[in-house]
Amino acid sequence: MKSLKLPFIFLGIGVVLVTALFAMLTVGPGTGGGSSAGSAGGGAATTMKSPPPGEREKATKSGWVPPEGDPVERFNALANGTPKERKDLISNFMALGHERNPDMLIAALKDPDTDVRVFAVESASALTEEESERVLHEAIVNDNADARDMAWSLSAPRRPEARASLLGSAIMKGSNVALEEAFNELVISIERPFFEIALTLGLNEATPPERDARLLKELQSWLEPGGGDIPTFGSLDELNNWWRAQQENYDEFMLRID
Repeated sequence: MKSLKLPFIFLGIGVVLVTALFAMLTVGPGTGGGSSAGSAGGGAATTMKSPPPGEREKATKSGWVPPEGDPVERFNALANGTPKERKDLISNFMALGHERNPDMLIAALKDPDTDVRVFAVESASALTEEESERVLHEAIVNDNADARDMAWSLSAPRRPEARASLLGSAIMKGSNVALEEAFNELVISIERPFFEIALTLGLNEATPPERDARLLKELQSWLEPGGGDIPTFGSLDELNNWWRAQQENYDEFMLRID
């Protein structure tokens, strides 16, 4: 049986990341906030606002007509329009700056057209860090492979803690394919936050139990290249007990330093 005694699991940043991840999963997409407390990106985000009237007039004179209304409602109203129309709407609202832009991009992740979904993920790069992470968390568990791939590409330069949080979403909400993609992406350069969030979630009752064996296999494989005598673990609890005694002997890249 899984343990839910997270305060007694000494996994460092893993518990912090999981707490933040659960906050994000509770808030969920489309809640209308400018940013989510679930971001592991840290730092306060400043949501883009509409330009002042003077700037609107300049933009209009240049030939660009600023969009009006709610971005999500406007996007949904184009359900029977063309993919180009929906992409143009996204571009215009992103150029304008609107606190509901993250929700518009998340809504676009359900678009029947692959190009629109990928464009929505790409557009997230223009948001603040916290806002963009809301979109990326939804994109990496999307049922479209191209959208997932774009999300991981955008996450590449981000801090390990932010990427670990994305792994957490894949573990909690992703399909088996999405989870494998997450592992394949992160195994290129294993870092401690990846290991700790995977182990912490593996021990949590909220994690689908069918994920246990896969998580154990992956975590075992992440330990072995680091050096030292690594036992073969029979369960996540066994691995956790061993890790509690050994974690001080590992650096941020999961290499033994003793």
